[in-house]
Amino acid sequence: MISVIIPLYNKERYIKRAICSVLNQSFGNFEIIVINDGSTDNSASIVESIDDTRIKLINQKNTGVSAARNKGIAESKYNFIAFLDADDEWKENHLAIIASLIEKYPSCGVFATSYYFLKKGIAPSTPILPNRFSFEGEEGIMDNYYEMAAGTDFPIHMSSFAVRKTEIQKIEGFPIGIPSGEDIITLARLFTVCDFAYSKVPTSIYYILYETKNERPIQKMQPLDIAFDSLLTTAAQRKGVRQFVSSWHKRRMVGAIYAHRYRLMFHEFGKAFLIHPFQKKLYTSMLITFFSVWTGKDLYSINQKLKRRKR
Repeated sequence: MISVIIPLYNKERYIKRAICSVLNQSFGNFEIIVINDGSTDNSASIVESIDDTRIKLINQKNTGVSAARNKGIAESKYNFIAFLDADDEWKENHLAIIASLIEKYPSCGVFATSYYFLKKGIAPSTPILPNRFSFEGEEGIMDNYYEMAAGTDFPIHMSSFAVRKTEIQKIEGFPIGIPSGEDIITLARLFTVCDFAYSKVPTSIYYILYETKNERPIQKMQPLDIAFDSLLTTAAQRKGVRQFVSSWHKRRMVGAIYAHRYRLMFHEFGKAFLIHPFQKKLYTSMLITFFSVWTGKDLYSINQKLKRRKR
């Protein structure tokens, strides 16, 4: 049995699509917990209009997506928890593959699949990853998650994994008070306490269509920096952790360039360099980002083209 948690805030255009993608799963042993995080539109009414006893709607004041997911975890009945953002959707085989991974790899705590990007004006694509999988075939145990997540794309996103409830409780759930990136650090922390089982089959759709998906506040210091830097100690036994933490600061550097905050850009470049100096991606990312700013071309599209040329 799997508990499906959907945090909801002002997604009246998309929430029905998300819920229906769960109800249409070939695997039917689930409950759906929708946490309405203080929506001011008709989102909650749309959920209430869907007639299925497996759906539970919980209303709360707006306290953020992490608090909503944590509330869902607390209310869940089952030992395995899958997450779905209200503006994403699953292919009908998603939970079936997750359930298969749970059965085949009982020593793992996270069970994930690949996914599709869907961005306006660009054909659907799957993540382009910098390193090879640590297993042969279509599925296995990913023991090099940090290396895989250090590139342009992440191998797992928020709507493409399930977790054993006891494992996410070990890290005290999702961090509160962080406006963006809470999903990235949560997966990174999970990798410090458990192994990841993974299927290369893409079973969910990650929509990159809305400004809310790209809001990453650019501040000189933020709680996520401290959380990522702490991985150098808490995850020292995991290969690729220095590369992964350096890549976080590299992403911060890119954001600073777009915000024209060049002092912060050099600050983040310096941190990324000190943590993992021998990676050419740090230098190429800076050049590609400046090229994107100067030409007005989309950075995501530039990276996709460059990655595919290397294949």
